[in-house]
Amino acid sequence: MKDFGVVLTMRPTNKTAAMVMAKGFEYQPDKKINTPHHWDAPQQVRPVPKNTQDLTGLRVGRLRVIGLLIDKPLWLVRCDCGKYEARRSKSLKNERNSGDRCEICRHHNYLMMADEFRRTGQNKIYGLHTDQKGAAK
Repeated sequence: MKDFGVVLTMRPTNKTAAMVMAKGFEYQPDKKINTPHHWDAPQQVRPVPKNTQDLTGLRVGRLRVIGLLIDKPLWLVRCDCGKYEARRSKSLKNERNSGDRCEICRHHNYLMMADEFRRTGQNKIYGLHTDQKGAAK
């Protein structure tokens, strides 16, 4: 019979067991964002003109509006993950955008949905409010 102290100090048997026993790792997406409207740091904003509706502080999905970009007629928004992107005012005012998020979070959501489908064979919508029948509002 083996000594339990020796069993606990043995190395993991495979890669999955090693990942479970490890201290963890940070998720780094492989997807490269090639859009000109995605930043890690905030961009400069300008004051809102008098003839424009002020959307500063508005929350849409995982995004919060910071202000108008200086060089473009776009709003600077910050995702809950900390990334900054630009959005048109039409997309911010749209009531059906309850699950709007940045490209990194959208990619992460896609990976979660693909993994859920792989494990269970069922499609689930993550991050959107659903009604009784399961359809997204």
